[in-house]
Amino acid sequence: MTSENSTPVQSFDMLVHEMFATGWFEPLLFAVLLLAGLSILFYTLRTGVPPMPSNPMARGAMFRLIPGGAQPKTIYELGCGWGGIAFALAARFPDARVIAIELSPLPWAVCHVRRLFQPRPNLEIRRGDFLRTDLSGGDLLFCYLMVAPMTALERKLSAELRPGALVIANSFALPGWVPEKTEVVTEASYANIYRYRAPGR
Repeated sequence: MTSENSTPVQSFDMLVHEMFATGWFEPLLFAVLLLAGLSILFYTLRTGVPPMPSNPMARGAMFRLIPGGAQPKTIYELGCGWGGIAFALAARFPDARVIAIELSPLPWAVCHVRRLFQPRPNLEIRRGDFLRTDLSGGDLLFCYLMVAPMTALERKLSAELRPGALVIANSFALPGWVPEKTEVVTEASYANIYRYRAPGR
């Protein structure tokens, strides 16, 4: 039982103690971890893309490929995962609208929790399928996907993006598009980072 005069922290401590004492804590923790793992597995199979963060070297290369003096108004991260790049983009371009899209509910929820500790007024975190999102207003798009989603994304971007819009892709190329610049990352793991400009229609 908790006291009516106890603080929220004290009440939480007492609740955890009671759960340990009654043997509920470990089964509950196991159930939570199992559900989290199953959720990630389900959405990885559905989208073909695990919520894998870009390593720091690849992330640095992606940001170096942003042209100097670029002032994008609308930035998309397609499949934002745990939010590392989205938060960095929002910090680098405080006057831009940064839209991070993630379908898997656990990484999406983690991004929202993260925003409590790292407020970014210009960052919008959406749960959804970027292949069903209108991307026509994007000036700069970041993505780290896999081969099959990139094939579908190429068709969508070719149909929607304004000519000259920038696309920066980690590891997986847009089939049919010719990158205007490529940076090779050899530290930690080998990866090609591609910069594209949307062709005229």
